[in-house]
Parts: sequence; structure tokens; C-alpha cells
Amino acid sequence: MQEDILGTRRTAVSEPYVSCARCEKPTRLRDARIIESDPLSSDSLSEYEYLCPDCQKALADGEKDLPLS
Repeated sequence: MQEDILGTRRTAVSEPYVSCARCEKPTRLRDARIIESDPLSSDSLSEYEYLCPDCQKALADGEKDLPLS
């Protein structure tokens, strides 16, 4: 019985998710980091974008984004 109540509560009150701007992986909003988007980029629809924890770590470790050809 208690499992049914918890399952219903989780379904009714879901956490907001956002897509990572770098890898497009769905990430919980509370785990994502907000960054400014590139205003010259044609695929950016917002002034701000989000990074998932994995991409945050990769960029902090010095990994660079490869330019798209």
C-alpha cells in the first residue's frame, strides 16, 4: 500500500528536467549548472543554457569542445 502512495506522489510531483547544452542528456534542474549561451550560435533559443554534472567535470578537467565541421 505504501509503495502505491509513494509511486503516485512521485508521478504527480515530478522534478523538472533540462537538456544539457553540450551532450543533450536530460538532467535534473537542481543538478544542472546554468551558463550563458553563445548569442552568435544559431541553435540557441535562450540567453542561458544548462550543463550536466558530467560535462561540468569534463570542462573543469580541461576538456575542450571540438568545433563542428
